[in-house]
Amino acid sequence: MYGRHPPLTDVTLVPHPLGLKVTGEIDYANRHVLAGALDQALQTGKQDLRLDLSGLTFIDVAGMRVIVAGAGRLPQGRRLILAPVSPQARRLLTLTGWRHASGLHMP
Repeated sequence: MYGRHPPLTDVTLVPHPLGLKVTGEIDYANRHVLAGALDQALQTGKQDLRLDLSGLTFIDVAGMRVIVAGAGRLPQGRRLILAPVSPQARRLLTLTGWRHASGLHMP
């Protein structure tokens, strides 16, 4: 895709409850932004980590794979809580079957 700039995304650390707020678009071209922030947050503390996906306007399978892989790396008893979740992210999690992935919780 010549001339296309990577979609804009913003990942912000939220200190209480510990987590990240993700806004904009996450896709193959910029998934590294989310991956880096998620890796750092997963290493912080021993409590559950909240991922606010309400501001996502788009996420593809590559972006969702980053989230599911992060949840899978959590130690037993710790969860990656997706709340609130954009309709697009909820639909992708349901279609892929990742809604019930290990370490992932979506109320």
